[in-house]
Amino acid sequence: MKKKLLFVIPLSLFVLDYLLIYFQIIQPLDWMIYHLVQNLRCDFMTSFFKLCSTLGSTWFYVLLVVVLMFLKDKKELLIGIHLLIGQGINRLIKYIIKRPRPPQRLHLVKETNYSFPSGHSMSAMIGYGLLIIEVYQSSLKYKKLIMTLLAMMILLIGLSRIYLGVHYFSDVIGGFLLSLSYLLFIYYNTSLYT
Repeated sequence: MKKKLLFVIPLSLFVLDYLLIYFQIIQPLDWMIYHLVQNLRCDFMTSFFKLCSTLGSTWFYVLLVVVLMFLKDKKELLIGIHLLIGQGINRLIKYIIKRPRPPQRLHLVKETNYSFPSGHSMSAMIGYGLLIIEVYQSSLKYKKLIMTLLAMMILLIGLSRIYLGVHYFSDVIGGFLLSLSYLLFIYYNTSLYT
């Protein structure tokens, strides 16, 4: 498969994820993982995952992009633009699909919109994913370590949304897949990152 078409793989998996949700095939797995993660609840874990969730919020990315613009060059403005596009796509899909969130009594943070796909997971994959690309293309020392830490942040942000009771596993996976498709598309089909 040509690299320009790689984005089709996660996009197809995103559609499959949605179909598994629509036909309630993935529901038992969603609830099993949801309850498994809920059993980890304690004060330390709650504080830790609230911090992870904050590091995946839109406001954090806005602050990060502003700081990076002052430290380096205006290329970081692209991260902000891609995050805005990702959030626009996320909101549109949420309002088309209208999947309810898990029961509110289980929420540890307040959320008011729909569940699928997870906006934090999408933003994490786009924001930290673009930083991974920049680190990969840089001459920084300890590149592999930095890229690994950024990838761990993506995973922890997704996990935090399940732990905090506001998303199902399939919401998080859907957010990751859709934004990975977006990243692969802009990486291989535009001149921005070549």
